[in-house]
Amino acid sequence: MEIGDKSFQLRYVGSRFDGARLPLDVLADLPAFRDLLVAFAKDNWRLSHADRQRLPKGFDHSISFDLVAIEEGSAMPRLDWSRQTAQDFLPGFSDELGEIVDSSFHHIIKLIDDAAHDRFPKSMSSEHIRALNKLGAGLRQGEKIEFLGSEGQDGNVVYLDTHRRKSLITHVRETYQIRVDGLGTLQGLHIDGQISVLTEEYGEIRLSIDPDRIINEFDGNTGSDIQFSVKIELDNKDNFRGVVEVYDVDLIDAELLDNLMKCRSRLTELRNLQDGWLNGSGSSPTENAASTAERFIRKRPAYSREFGIFPTPAGGIVLELEVDGWDYSVEFSSEGSVEMYGIEVGGPEELEPQYFEGINPEFLNFFDRRVGR
Repeated sequence: MEIGDKSFQLRYVGSRFDGARLPLDVLADLPAFRDLLVAFAKDNWRLSHADRQRLPKGFDHSISFDLVAIEEGSAMPRLDWSRQTAQDFLPGFSDELGEIVDSSFHHIIKLIDDAAHDRFPKSMSSEHIRALNKLGAGLRQGEKIEFLGSEGQDGNVVYLDTHRRKSLITHVRETYQIRVDGLGTLQGLHIDGQISVLTEEYGEIRLSIDPDRIINEFDGNTGSDIQFSVKIELDNKDNFRGVVEVYDVDLIDAELLDNLMKCRSRLTELRNLQDGWLNGSGSSPTENAASTAERFIRKRPAYSREFGIFPTPAGGIVLELEVDGWDYSVEFSSEGSVEMYGIEVGGPEELEPQYFEGINPEFLNFFDRRVGR
């Protein structure tokens, strides 16, 4: 990032972003970054023009950014401030606005860096909070956004991750917002244009959708599996407060549902195995292993047709699948931890066992990167 040229570069760090990939669910960060910068720019303008009661007409539109590149490595979008747009909307003020843009960027950096050292503002305007609730909402555990060219109090580049984001927002208000993609069960329909969905993580939630969709798609399907993508609000202890926005919600198609039911049926068979199933020595799969395997299948239902599900002698469960010339195994131990390993079919390559504590974002990201879907 070269601040003198009004070019700002973000770097997304995490396996999802390898090879300059920028998933669509994080694209909302770019206008959110602009909105947060504009919120600080308005503060800076008011400080510099205390004699003026209102912002000049066209001020908001004068701060415009263009996405000009996504560079190699981890995804690194570069945003250029448009001096010409500033001149078009506020003739004669482009130089001053350029200085305000610089100052506002540094306010963003200081805000995030201070949060990393447990220093938080006493309050923030609703405009700042709205932008913060959008910026980084799609980040998962272990991922972060680095602000290239910045330097924090520790001498390192300043970054925003899920922990800093949650701490910052919940210190100036009681709740924060994140994006969630998940599965649930349709519980009921409501005449006010909502459906009730029972989820594993957040209990029963209500999703607002088009009333025509309720009639044409969901009526008569109570008890069916649902897949959804929503923005939700949580408190500082991660208790569910409500649904903020619904991006997508659909019934799982019949073939996929049939495959899921076959996986569940197979897990029920394994739950009923008795000790000694393997010539007198195999241990019965534990509930930890079975429930962890079931949770993983629910999080990656697209692979349910391809999973082979087997017990392990030590009371665990292993899922096997062949994808793109690789034979992978995902093994769930009796305690619920996970290992993933594999071999190249007809080739010399091997994936050494990779250990994970459970079905956490680190494991899901690794699985997605390996299977390539």
